[in-house]
Parts: sequence; C-alpha cells; structure tokens
Amino acid sequence: MINLITQILTANYAFEGYSLIFTFLESQFAISLFCAKIPKKRPFALRALFAVLECAVLCYLLAILNTEVGTLPVRVICYLSICVLNLGFLFFCWDGSQQELVMAFTSGLAAYQIGNKFYPLLQNLNGVNDRATISLFRESVDITTWEWIVFYLFRFGMYFLLAWIFRPKGSLAPDRKTRRNIIFLSLGTVIIVNMLVCIARVFEHESMTLSIVVKLFTIAFSFVILLIGAGIFNESEKARQIGILNQLMRQEKAQFDSVKANMDVINMKCHDLKHIIDKIETKLTGDETNSLREAIRFYDANIKTGNEVLDVVLCEKAMQCEKNGITFSCMADGEQFRFLTAVQTYSLFGNIIDNAIEAIQKLDNPEQKVISLICTERNGCPIIEESNYFAGNLQLVDGLPSTGKADAARHGFGTKSIRYIAEQYGGKLEIKTQDNMFFLEVSFPKQA
Repeated sequence: MINLITQILTANYAFEGYSLIFTFLESQFAISLFCAKIPKKRPFALRALFAVLECAVLCYLLAILNTEVGTLPVRVICYLSICVLNLGFLFFCWDGSQQELVMAFTSGLAAYQIGNKFYPLLQNLNGVNDRATISLFRESVDITTWEWIVFYLFRFGMYFLLAWIFRPKGSLAPDRKTRRNIIFLSLGTVIIVNMLVCIARVFEHESMTLSIVVKLFTIAFSFVILLIGAGIFNESEKARQIGILNQLMRQEKAQFDSVKANMDVINMKCHDLKHIIDKIETKLTGDETNSLREAIRFYDANIKTGNEVLDVVLCEKAMQCEKNGITFSCMADGEQFRFLTAVQTYSLFGNIIDNAIEAIQKLDNPEQKVISLICTERNGCPIIEESNYFAGNLQLVDGLPSTGKADAARHGFGTKSIRYIAEQYGGKLEIKTQDNMFFLEVSFPKQA
C-alpha cells in the first residue's frame, strides 16, 4: 500500500509528502485531545474524513513546493500552512466558540512540540543522533519493532498526559481582555515555535550541544504556553463567576428595596393595629385579644441591632424561620458592620441564613431546627458566627460546601458570594463541620 502511494506521489516528493502529512495528522491528534469537552459538529466522522483527505492533498502540494524550492522561508511557510490547516480542521469539525477552539489549538500545538522534542532530546542525551535513527540507545538504521513501539508510545503517551493535566477545567468569559490574551498567545505560539523549529532543523545538526539546547528551549517555551493557557482559563473562570456574583447582587439590591418597603408598611400597619386593639380590647374576649397580639408579634419587626439594613434582613429571615418552624437565635451588634454597603449587608447575611434554612428543612427532628447567629467583634475585628444542624454528609471543596444540586454550575453561589464579600475587605470565610453540626465564621480585619 505504501509503495503504491509512493508511486502515485512520485519518488521525488514522497518523503517530504509523508513528512508533512504525518506532521499534520500527529499535531491534529494532539490538538484534538484538548477538545474533549467541546461539542462536535454532525456528522463528525464524515466531516473529519473529508477534512483529513483535503488536508493531505494540501500537504502534498506543500511538499512539492518545499522540495522544488527548498529555502528556509518556504519551509517556514509550509509549517505555518500546516498550522492553518489544523485550525481549519477544528472549526470545520467542532462546534465550540472561537475562543475555545483557538485555545485548544494553541494548547495542542504546544503539547505536540513537547512530545515531538522530548523523545529526540533523550536520544541526544544518550549520544544518539535523532536525525539518523529513532532508537534511544544506538546509532543504527536497522530499527526493531519494539523500538518503533517505544517511539510511538512515548510520543502519544506524552500527548495524553499533557492533555489530561492541562485540558481546560472551566469556561472562557466572552470579554475583550480574554480575547486579546488568546489572540496574542496563539499568534506568538504559531510564529515563534514554527520559526524556531524550522530554523533549528537546518542548523542543529552542526553540533549535538546546539541540538540539545534548541530542544530544551522549545520544550520549555511550550510548557510556558500551556501554563499561560491554563492561567487564562483560571482568570476567565474567576471573571465569569465574579460577573455572576455581581449580577446576583444587583438582583438582591432590587429584592432588598422591595423587602424594606414591605417591612416599612408592615411596621406601620402593626403600629396602627396596636393602637386599635388598645381601644377595642374591652369589647373582645381574652382569647381574641391574645390571638390578635400574637399575630401582630409575628409580623412586628422587633429586632434592633443599631444597623437599619441589618434589622431589615434579620426581621425578614426571622419571619421566614417562624413560618417554617425554625427557632432563630440572634445576638447582633449591627454597629460593627456599618462599613458594608446596604446590598453587601443584605447579600451576606441573607445568604448565610438562607443556606442554614435550606439545610434545616431537610431535618426531621424539631429540636434540631435551630439557627444560631452571633454578630460581634473580637479584638476589634467584626465577626459573624453561624451554626446549625444538617442531615447527611457534607463535602467541602476549596473550603466551600459542594452543591448537591444537579446543575452544579448554576448553584453554589451563596457561599461564594459570602466569601467574595469578605475578601473585598481583606476578610475570610471559614467553614467547619463536626458530627451533624455546621459552623460558619466570617471574620473581617479592624475597620478604620
């Protein structure tokens, strides 16, 4: 079969044709490993087959050009063209965003360079000329089967390992900064790596030391590319989560305004009802009077902390606890938390108590349906301490409870919001569990 293909390609261009086609296929394989989480276009198999055949023909045409002209600029153009084919293959076969596909291309190309250079580097370190043989241990063109197996297992094993380590764990935010970073990273990788490889291939045979230095530099540069790519994903994921938190806080601001307005109306009506009851008390039975006063007590906002915003939050949550049969124990010095904005106060305390209510609603024992909240200061530092019972097992991931909801990507932002607000003031969130007790502490540094 290979002889037939060689006859078709003609002997003059066969070697260079094989070289460029295998370069495309191997680099595309490394790049594709970074696309594991990106959806494929349908029908994927037919698209991939068509793209491979088309790219193989274009690689052969590049081989003719490189063989006939044979100059360094033409060789650089050939390998840059293969990168373009790799990128076109991705956009033709995968259905991800432009940012995701370009990052997969860049990371895969860096992984390909590492796998492609690491094996010959080991050959050079063993004193073997990698241009003459694929053997790790001997200068011989008589290659055994097991040496071919080691050669390919090493290279493809490196691709799998690097993809497993550096494959994106999050998603990219569609902002200008992320797009700019990706463009610079991808262009820099394509231009520098390919020019370096093409130029080095011409001169590295002059010295084994030069060959080793070039390979080490290429590997180190490619690792830096992978690390920068991972950093872009991490920063983008943080920016995405902060964007969601800011959106939630905007929603909570609207909710706070509505709750405050409702609480003001309720307090006013309760005040009026107290006076009315005082006037008509003699016309009611004792049970009727007690029933009315109990109803008023339920709706009357009687939590006073010295912080009007905190009063609104705690009164709202106290009413919610009363409605759900939860005992809400609160000792709060609101003066310590005046440095927080109204929205931050509502979001911080609201999320703390909402999470506790959600956990307690899963309990069967009425005696365990208790929320304890203490807001005070310790050595001049504002402290929030909350504790409650919970059912089942609670796993902490990165210091935060892992959400048990099916759509984890859209939930779990309550505790993230708490930590985000604390960190904005140099504070921290600590969560501990003991038996079936949950302990939360938010601490802030001294406020000027």
